Amino acid sequence: MMQAFLRSASAHPEAAARSDMVRTWVKQVRDLAYDVPGVRHHRPNISACQASGDQAKPRRSPTSPRPGALRVVSVYGMGGMGKSSLVWAMHNDPVLLDEFDCGAWVTVPHPLDSAEAFRRRLRKELGVGPGQDIGQYLREKRYRVIVDDVHTNEEWENICQEEWENICQVFRFNNAKGSRIIVTTRREDLARYCAGHVPEWQGHVYELKPLRDGESMDLLCQKVYKATEYTLPEDMAEQAKHILTRCRGLPLAISTIGGLLANRPKTSIAWKNLHEQFGAELESDLRNIPDVIISSYHGLPYHLKSIFLYLSIFPENHEIRRNRLLRRWMAECYIAERRDMPLEDVATRFYNDLINRSMIQGSKASRGVGADSCRVHSMVRQIIQSKFIEENQLFLIEEHSNEARQRKIRHLVVSRWKSRDEKLQNINMSYIRSLTILGKFPGICPTIFGEQPSSLISPKMRLLRVLDLEDTINMKNDDLKHIGELQHLRYLSLKGTDISKLPTSLQNLRYLETLDIQDTKVRQLPSGIVKLEKLQYLIAGINFTKDLLQKMRDSREKGHEARLFGDIEAYLGCHRSECCEVWNVNHFFVGAPEGIDKLQNLLMLGVVKVVKENGVAGRFKKLINLTNLRRLGVAGLAEEECMELCKSIGGLSRLQRLEVRSISIKFPARMDDSEIPRHLISLRLCGKLIGMPEWISLLNNLAKVKLLGTRLNQGDIARLQNLRNLTSLGMWENSYREESLRFSASTFPKLKVLDTDGLEKIKTITIWEGAMPQLELLWMNRCHSLHDNNFGVSGVQYLQSLKELLLKNCGEKQNLIDTLQEQVNRHAKRPKFLIGKSRIIL
Repeated sequence: MMQAFLRSASAHPEAAARSDMVRTWVKQVRDLAYDVPGVRHHRPNISACQASGDQAKPRRSPTSPRPGALRVVSVYGMGGMGKSSLVWAMHNDPVLLDEFDCGAWVTVPHPLDSAEAFRRRLRKELGVGPGQDIGQYLREKRYRVIVDDVHTNEEWENICQEEWENICQVFRFNNAKGSRIIVTTRREDLARYCAGHVPEWQGHVYELKPLRDGESMDLLCQKVYKATEYTLPEDMAEQAKHILTRCRGLPLAISTIGGLLANRPKTSIAWKNLHEQFGAELESDLRNIPDVIISSYHGLPYHLKSIFLYLSIFPENHEIRRNRLLRRWMAECYIAERRDMPLEDVATRFYNDLINRSMIQGSKASRGVGADSCRVHSMVRQIIQSKFIEENQLFLIEEHSNEARQRKIRHLVVSRWKSRDEKLQNINMSYIRSLTILGKFPGICPTIFGEQPSSLISPKMRLLRVLDLEDTINMKNDDLKHIGELQHLRYLSLKGTDISKLPTSLQNLRYLETLDIQDTKVRQLPSGIVKLEKLQYLIAGINFTKDLLQKMRDSREKGHEARLFGDIEAYLGCHRSECCEVWNVNHFFVGAPEGIDKLQNLLMLGVVKVVKENGVAGRFKKLINLTNLRRLGVAGLAEEECMELCKSIGGLSRLQRLEVRSISIKFPARMDDSEIPRHLISLRLCGKLIGMPEWISLLNNLAKVKLLGTRLNQGDIARLQNLRNLTSLGMWENSYREESLRFSASTFPKLKVLDTDGLEKIKTITIWEGAMPQLELLWMNRCHSLHDNNFGVSGVQYLQSLKELLLKNCGEKQNLIDTLQEQVNRHAKRPKFLIGKSRIIL
């Protein structure tokens, strides 16, 4: 009955907004729903919010700026104009990335107390150790630092100037490398103040203006029809002009309305009705633009409203990982179960729906593959967060936060907290459903857990479902001593912390669904973990990404493996010479206890250490019990164990992603048809692969392959070339051992991304006409042996769909560059050609 009432109120927000009685009633019913112990719920809400979409793209100069004095570029414009989106695109642009030695994105905390507070944030973003002087680190580098959201509150004008002075102090050292500081703000006077505050710095001010009529129409069509060159019928074009007139060229409003129109009937009558709903007040005052966003929010289906508001928990301009968000949604019971679809797939569909509707901005961690993370526009976040706080659903503990008005707080977020903060005394911990520590940001007090762990992780949190401690600094094992008393906990993330041992009381969390200990110092799972029958996601080890590759390089170059990684030989049980064959990566896993195969609800397991002592090796047939397993990552296998593993996983019909890390990997050359894992869509291999098996050419669902240290030859690569759904191939350090790499005609029919990195022996890459017809991105990095002539890389002009060609860190090869430029010039689509730091070619 409560669900039905709240759903009805959400469907008629105008009526609910006009009646104080209805508003009060809705709030009371919602509060009561939360107070019912153990009830699975969907968070009801009839609040207003707004959304964001694609914004204006930065214009790039075809030539590199000349080195010289430090420059400050101030970008200003009203909220929703796309300032942060513009600068974010620049921050991640491959062209500009190559132009600078390092870069950082720093969102300014308000108020900014001191230069040291900004210095800590900058140090964290640059990855500089706490004991290293930031000025010394940057002095000989060409750096790019984005300072986002310098305060715009008119009442705080003096404070704003003091904040900018604190920021300037951090950069007061000699640097003649042509470095850049880019500032975003809403006020012109503040933008000019920042650009001209230090006379010796060259300042520039850039106003981001509203889109022109043609640009506005292009953006609208892009959001509605996914194409900028779409021609609207005359009657719909007329309605579109009326709608765009009220949006006044504001990209945020246009993108949001476009997302709403994309999910409605594409008729002139439907668009006319929507136009009439906006209200005439928008025609005269752009400050009322949130009303346009609110219209889009009310147009959301009921099941999307609560999960959208939940995004206000995360900080401004923060990249929210898709998997983190989806698993939190599921733990909070915001995703309803369906008979025809697994819960994770339902959550993924909702996530993609929010992106398609332009309510959130999807960003691509792996270009050409999919949106692995998302962001919420700052204006949108302000609205949904204020509503969340107003309803006493959310409370933020910051250095200058207000005290909680009531004791019933459902979601507690800590970002800046002094050790003896009295704000916590007004919060009844027994009502909290989620606790999020934003420890990634150095503004958080480093003694949070050291001095008062009981005030946060406390048995009083009897209804806590989500405990998200990702990247929290200075955590100690003892801080988890009460974890076993949180009986309703469903999501526990220790990702990126210094935790090295999990408490035995973890076994008491009988409802736990997600345990994320990735990037921690944990090396062995406690035996009691096999009692967690509800566990679905067990994530451990170090992620198989380019970050892993960089850590290997840093370790090898600096020669401090023991300090960075600990006792590698103890983890692997191998000699150092053997470890070096794969650059010391296959120790990034944890030991799994006897009986791990009892966790039959597991959807994800890895990366776990498989050795005879823990009772898993030699018993791979037990993995067949894990019938729901979708992702599996194992490491530390002997050759015969790889053979047994491969035969076992054929029986896991739902397994989609497989990762194997070992010094030596050997798969069966041939397998029975029933044993072949045809359902795999992702394969990651780290270690010397003794021959690519023939049956791999039968894995027609395989979409992504990443190889590291595999030492393959041309024949091995040929076994991948006819896979009809392979879209992404990563060949990283020491994965290929021959001097030439060839792509024949009619091979790799669906490949979109080819990423080669650290192939030191390769001298020639030859592409025949008809090869890789859908390839969009061709990246070559750290391939130092490439010939400096027309044989180095040939056939680029045959790649019909190529959008970007990257040649980076391959040495001084002017003849090769000229040859590639000629091939690009002959290409019908004139793709971008990106090379090292000294030059950019478009």
